Amino acid sequence: GAVAACPITGYAKKAETQTKTAVYLGVKDYGAPQTNKDHKNHFIYRFQVDGKEQWFLLKNGKKNAEGKYDYPIQNVLKEGYSYKIKIKNNKVIKATEISSDETTAVTVLAGTPGEKTLINFLVTALMPMGKALYIYGGGWDWQDEGSSRQACTIGVPADWVRFFASQNAGYTYKGSDPTKSYYPYGGYNEYYYAGLDCSGYLGWVVYNTFETEDGKEGYVGGSTGAAKRMAEAGWGKWTQNVPVPKAGRTVFLPGDIMSINGHVWISLGTCEDGSVLIAHSSPTLSRSGQPGGGVQLSALGNSKKCQAYQLAQRYMKKNCPDWYGRYEVALKDPGTYVSFTGDSAGRFTWDTAGKNGGLKDPEGMRSMGPEEVLKALEK
Repeated sequence: GAVAACPITGYAKKAETQTKTAVYLGVKDYGAPQTNKDHKNHFIYRFQVDGKEQWFLLKNGKKNAEGKYDYPIQNVLKEGYSYKIKIKNNKVIKATEISSDETTAVTVLAGTPGEKTLINFLVTALMPMGKALYIYGGGWDWQDEGSSRQACTIGVPADWVRFFASQNAGYTYKGSDPTKSYYPYGGYNEYYYAGLDCSGYLGWVVYNTFETEDGKEGYVGGSTGAAKRMAEAGWGKWTQNVPVPKAGRTVFLPGDIMSINGHVWISLGTCEDGSVLIAHSSPTLSRSGQPGGGVQLSALGNSKKCQAYQLAQRYMKKNCPDWYGRYEVALKDPGTYVSFTGDSAGRFTWDTAGKNGGLKDPEGMRSMGPEEVLKALEK
């Protein structure tokens, strides 16, 4: 083992590995200007051990060819959770979560992991509705380069439900005081586990549609290029020819993915009046005016009288009463939600012929309007 000098005698002694039960309290000096991604390899971490706060370094894991660490311990630590930690030379070399009884989340609907059909994709998209708040970087890993463990989990992770239950209508995804905010001011995702941003949400839905077990490679990536990447994976077609939806013009079919600059959303289809029902994770305002909405159904339309808004309102009120008590259903401007610049954004439509790795559609979901879609999903 490693040999360290005794600070009292000066003689070398063999460093001992200790195992302790600890509650993770977070990064020391979180939100301070120097506590940023450029210094993340040298962060100090706060734990509560035997009723007292103690500070430790963390082992950063393995380096890849580019010299980047994989941060395995940082990617399991969640503030307020209990762990068995192994410590050597004042550095945590392993952390194992002490599981609570809260291992599964009850959902209104349940998708079938690995069933590559359009109806299953849409059922899966509804599963976290009203259970996951908006977290900037939520669903991404701690170092902000790929999927979090939660985004590679089959079923709705209890972490999201627990965080939702711990907050109220006053929750904001970006507080003005960095030390009390869940926003990643330092450029790393300390609260990766607590909820979802738009691309984290899409990545989790795709994972649960394509995979059957936890811990495989994830599907989370930048929102602006998400639709294009799905086409490049061979799952369907991508286009930048996306007119503004209006009555008599069906621009979006059920299951379509739309990437705009900095956001991505899923279509549940176009209503007769041209309004579009969408699923996404967005920091929409609470009834007390705080941005934090999370995974939800919203509407693209010109007024709250539009059909998509009425459908979203009915669904969220009925199936997500706790969420609906805090948040109003959001009405989004159709022009804004299809507008983009550059060569990365655009609309993706699944290949349903089943030849090229897309999603089959034996139920004929793509020919349905949003009201029919919701009825089919709720059967």
